Amino acid sequence: MAKLEVLENKKLVLKNVLKKELRGISFEDIDQQINKFANRLDILKVQTFGPLVIKFCGTNISEEGDITTDYDLLIQAHDYRQYKNQFDIVEKVDCPHCVYIHYEGNPLEINFVNSKLDLYFYENDLESTGESYTVCIHDSEEYVITDFFRPVMQL
Repeated sequence: MAKLEVLENKKLVLKNVLKKELRGISFEDIDQQINKFANRLDILKVQTFGPLVIKFCGTNISEEGDITTDYDLLIQAHDYRQYKNQFDIVEKVDCPHCVYIHYEGNPLEINFVNSKLDLYFYENDLESTGESYTVCIHDSEEYVITDFFRPVMQL
């Protein structure tokens, strides 16, 4: 049996979402930005439900060769509308046609998930929307539990 089982036609739905856009972020800075977001939620005493979701939006390469990435940080929150001055608010995020992988293990091996998704898309002649969603269920230095959703382009 494969260690990473790929499933098709999975749906990701988030409701009452607080969103923080991160644009032009270097890969080294993403953890710091996630911590700043989590700290801000704590300071504001936001009552969240569900795990943090990181939406990968794309990569940019400057003329100098610097690589930056665009992300959205998403968290579901009770009374989310009261935070409209601190965050972008989204009533519903709906991704109906996704390829999905559940991963549990060493965070240093998480890169295999994206490689497997890339290969699956290639072998099955699927086209990605260019976005992906990482649902962070458990995160520690030694062990992570994460769900990956990659939307499929619908023709």
